[in-house]
Amino acid sequence: METNGIEKEVLEEIIKRMVVKKEELVEFLENKVENPSVVVNSITKALFDRGLITYVSPLGQNCYAITQKGMREKYE
Repeated sequence: METNGIEKEVLEEIIKRMVVKKEELVEFLENKVENPSVVVNSITKALFDRGLITYVSPLGQNCYAITQKGMREKYE
């Protein structure tokens, strides 16, 4: 399945940062979509289900990290 639109923007932001908190993604989408928190939940679930990101908890904070599969998606 190909990544496009706002999902692609979120994936590229995660790739750029390597590890990102949910709050940072919500802030990134604030001026781009309505209800950015809901959109982040939906997009990150879809990206996780496809193996493009994973959940990590450095220092007890829930974050998203890019996977090798996610990195390859950018260059295909």
